[in-house]
Amino acid sequence: MNSLTLARSDNTGRAPNILRWALRVCVVVLAYYLTGRLGLALPYIGSHISLIWPPAGIALAALLRWGPGMAPGVALGAACVALQVGSPPGLSLAIAAGNTLGPLAAAFALQRLGFHCALDRRRDVLLYVLAAGAGLALTATCGVLALALAGVLPWDGVTRAWPFWWLGDIVGALTAGVPLLTFDGPALRRSVRPGKTAGTLCLAAATVACGAAALLAPAGQGGAGLSPLVFMPHLLLCWLALRAGVCAASFTALAVTACAAWGTSRGLGPFYTGDVHQSLALVWGYVTTLSVITVLVTALVSELAASEERWQLALDGSNTGVGDWDMRSGRMFFSRRLKALLGYQPEEITDTYGEWTSRLHPEDRPRLNDALQRHASGLAPAVRTEYRMRCKDGSWKWFEVQGHVVERDEHGVPLRFVGAASDVSERHAAEERWRLAASLFEHLHEGLLITDAEHRILHVNPAYLRMSGYGRGELIGTVPALLQPPSAEQVAVRAPMWASLKTQGTWRGETLDQRKSGETYPQQVTISSVRGGDGQISHHVLVVSDITQARRHRAQLEQQARFDTLTQLPNRGYLAQLLREALAQADREGHLLAVCYLDLDHFKPINDQLGHQAGDRLLRELASRLLAAVRGGDTVARLGGDEFVLLLRARSAEEARMALDRVLEVVSRPYVLGRAARHLTASIGATVYPTDRADADTLLRHADHAMYIAKQAGRGRVQFFDPESAREATAQREAVERIEAALAADELVLHYQPKVDMKRGQVLGVEALLRWRHPQHGLLPPGDFLPLVEPAEFAVKLGDWVLRQAIDQLAAWQRQGLEVSVSVNITGRHLQDPRFAQRLGELLGRRPPPLARRLTLEVLETTALADVAFTCGVMEQCRSLGVRFALDDFGTGYSPLTYLKRLPVDVLKIDRSFIHNMLGDAEDLAIVQGVIGLSRTFGCSIVAEGVESVEQAQRLVEIGCEIGQGYGIAAPMPAQAVPAWIESYRQEQRAARS
Repeated sequence: MNSLTLARSDNTGRAPNILRWALRVCVVVLAYYLTGRLGLALPYIGSHISLIWPPAGIALAALLRWGPGMAPGVALGAACVALQVGSPPGLSLAIAAGNTLGPLAAAFALQRLGFHCALDRRRDVLLYVLAAGAGLALTATCGVLALALAGVLPWDGVTRAWPFWWLGDIVGALTAGVPLLTFDGPALRRSVRPGKTAGTLCLAAATVACGAAALLAPAGQGGAGLSPLVFMPHLLLCWLALRAGVCAASFTALAVTACAAWGTSRGLGPFYTGDVHQSLALVWGYVTTLSVITVLVTALVSELAASEERWQLALDGSNTGVGDWDMRSGRMFFSRRLKALLGYQPEEITDTYGEWTSRLHPEDRPRLNDALQRHASGLAPAVRTEYRMRCKDGSWKWFEVQGHVVERDEHGVPLRFVGAASDVSERHAAEERWRLAASLFEHLHEGLLITDAEHRILHVNPAYLRMSGYGRGELIGTVPALLQPPSAEQVAVRAPMWASLKTQGTWRGETLDQRKSGETYPQQVTISSVRGGDGQISHHVLVVSDITQARRHRAQLEQQARFDTLTQLPNRGYLAQLLREALAQADREGHLLAVCYLDLDHFKPINDQLGHQAGDRLLRELASRLLAAVRGGDTVARLGGDEFVLLLRARSAEEARMALDRVLEVVSRPYVLGRAARHLTASIGATVYPTDRADADTLLRHADHAMYIAKQAGRGRVQFFDPESAREATAQREAVERIEAALAADELVLHYQPKVDMKRGQVLGVEALLRWRHPQHGLLPPGDFLPLVEPAEFAVKLGDWVLRQAIDQLAAWQRQGLEVSVSVNITGRHLQDPRFAQRLGELLGRRPPPLARRLTLEVLETTALADVAFTCGVMEQCRSLGVRFALDDFGTGYSPLTYLKRLPVDVLKIDRSFIHNMLGDAEDLAIVQGVIGLSRTFGCSIVAEGVESVEQAQRLVEIGCEIGQGYGIAAPMPAQAVPAWIESYRQEQRAARS
């Protein structure tokens, strides 16, 4: 149900009251049977057809008033009547079915068409006559066919009998049906209204008396023929209908009809011609006119009364329309004026409920619905609210509606609502403009003053009072300082303002004013002239803004735009300006300018380990140190992160170098971060102008190139730019980028070289070795490209990839039942990454625990001893995961044994350079024997690299080194070839032992 529909009873949704239904069915059966007996007392054709059949009206009224549930009562009553006249059961049932179907079809059609049982409209009268005529035609058809099929009625009499059956039913529907349909509480109250009851009863009695006098007079006496009294009932019934309504008039007409029928059947009255059948036909026409004229007069009067009532309830005025809502049929009457207010012609809007609801604004529906519900439930005497409706052009118009329910049913449920809607759009627009203007005036953040033509203040808003510090009473009637006559020194300043006001009617600018406290503050003022209807200036409006904060904010924005927020050093944008100015100054004064690019070494671990706040403190400390290390005319700027630029004036390149050495020394001092002191270094790249005569951007790029070379050279140093170094750095970067692309294109693969127990002939494991399947150059060994990667950040990413591939392959071999270990080479850059151990743990965490025990990480001796403390910490973290460590190329680092002793290694690998010549070089042999002895001292396993011959293998076994690898045993091979090689090697060893 639409949200705007008023509450009403919904009997269809309630459980049926069986007792009430049964009582009503009994009433219908009894009424049908009794009136049927009366109707058949005046037979016309045989014993089944009567020209006046009241049961038809009773059936139609019962079905319309009490619903289709009364159909069993109608059928049972019709069957009883048929059986009573001696009809066989089959014929009785057939006649009962016809007498039920006709009224049921008519009632259904009338309900669907919105029929009013009160018959207070001509439309209802027409619908009733047409529906009754059509439905009862079905009854007549069924009845005569049943009689003909039963042999009661000859077939040649069907066409003659059908009209009389149908006409008899029509008379019954008019004479008996109309009174019963219109009899209800409101009709009874109208008939017995205080002060009019006696008159109504007298008028009804007079009507019946006149009818009886005319219709019951003996046929052969003075009453014979048509007496004027015969037409008196028509006039009196019209009067009665106008006075008391159709209910009282129709019951009176029913009484007159009874007199006419009874008198004529007894040979009395003006319609008796000697033949009862012919006489009853005349009576049929007479009583039909009685019923029809009564109903028509009542309908006409009711329509006129309804129309008059609508217009009496509507409000007069050109902007008021009337609406009349019939809630039973869902129809709504719109007055022509209401349609015109919406921009429509009368015929463009249909009088339906949907036309109204479809034009209501969605936001206003709940409010209107609430007002209607409150009125419908008796909480409000009338509906009075406002809502918006959509006009023909798509705009919305405000209406104020006032109305009330004018008709309710017996349960108090509203049936009809009438209201008047007035167009209040202009009032709403004016109120909205006034509210907006008042709110704007009171809540505007800017000060607002309104003056008269003489510049005296008439109105001032709270914002200006707060701004100036004055009270309202202190300002009203005064002239603002800006509009006062200017002093001699102000004439030139104020002249443009007055000229703009005169020519354009407005002026905007900044000026200074004084608060009540004496404080001077900047303000932005907009002055507008307001002209009256005569074209003369009537008012001035001043909009004043305190721009003190705006100026401060602007200064802050300029500071933020030019300086780094963390260190307060010039930022990248401001550096460009400073560099251009420094270059111009160098040209003017003839001195050198060193453009230096400084980048901290290993700053990222500080952020990762101690957090960004510690990193920020370090950067602020570094900025302070750099400013203290340079001279007053030099510049220190921060580009972002840990990158800084220094612009140093110098008389020579050597002086610039000394200044930068001083900077390095300052940077390398300890930084106290929390409880620990941290040591950092910086790499500096520099180029000297005008030796390097390039533009500002190119000079910065050259300094960046030089800094990159300093990083490659080991960090913590100064590198001056030269073209050859720049080309080498560029080439190296391009090479690294190419290797990155190779990794993304799956051109990098791992090959595996076996390690065996040379004494027992057992395969112990393999070493993972990186190879590049170059599209042009074929398979490249790691020595051709890994040295290019080592200094770059990409080395960490590549090392992680190698570890992941090797661990995945080790897991795959374990699933195949191949028990081998895998060794992986770890570069210095990779091992020194702060998150190395964490990432390794994540890789191993996704695998079964035994996998870690079969993984060995090989690190170079020089890498391990570069920072012994840091390296030991990382190795211990990895060993806690189950991983073993091997010291690769042992003996080439020339490192103190005390450092080696601290390293938690499990395996020492003798460098291939010693193995290669040990058979012919006594010194190399002695070194190999010494390493073997050290391994026993340190408790480590020993592995010989580069075993190329059987003789080398035998000699190594003799001196105590049993494990070896090299091309003499097997060359590196793809992963898929390893299982087959191991099986082949085992077969060879078994064959050799046998």
